[in-house]
Amino acid sequence: MAPSALRRIAVAASVTAAAAVLAVAPAVSASAHDYLVSSTPADGSTQSEKLDQVVLTFNDRVLDLSGDGSSNVVEVTSSAGRHFESGCPAIADTDVTVPVALGDSGRYTVTWQVVSADGHTVSDSIGFTYDRPADVDAAAGRASRPTCGDQPTSGVGASASSSGAEEGAGTSALPVALGVGGGIILVALVAVVVVLTRSRKGPAGGPPAQ
Repeated sequence: MAPSALRRIAVAASVTAAAAVLAVAPAVSASAHDYLVSSTPADGSTQSEKLDQVVLTFNDRVLDLSGDGSSNVVEVTSSAGRHFESGCPAIADTDVTVPVALGDSGRYTVTWQVVSADGHTVSDSIGFTYDRPADVDAAAGRASRPTCGDQPTSGVGASASSSGAEEGAGTSALPVALGVGGGIILVALVAVVVVLTRSRKGPAGGPPAQ
């Protein structure tokens, strides 16, 4: 085979290996994270009846690493930043439920940070409008969320201190991805070395390739 053809094969092998690694890596890292599939109240809805709890339902189970719900955070806040969670989150498979006692009518935001089934923390928020019924008293709210276990109370991001352990629980797929990617790269490198070596030697019985 001509040296130019061999070089083209080597380049093609390298490109194929690189493409394979790029395709595998993001699929492994992104496919296992939990995401919200529904909520009560629904995002963007108007709640005109008394609301005692907020329920978030995810596509896969939520992990309760602490055993008391404190590894997951759900905040329900008004536009003024007051907290209206009246207790700690309860985890039941794919559902995360937090009790609430809402204040006056207005816009409320539900913000969460939970540990997904792959061990990684995921966070996001939704909003709803509360139209307080006339026969329901308005709660005053509080400046910070209730303390749950050893959990800090300074915001959703405060629970990130425990995310190191949570991240470790979710890396079981990483060695597989690295092994596959490494194997592809190794095969491609060997192919390149063989092709280039043959190219330098030239055809059998002939002079070395220039």
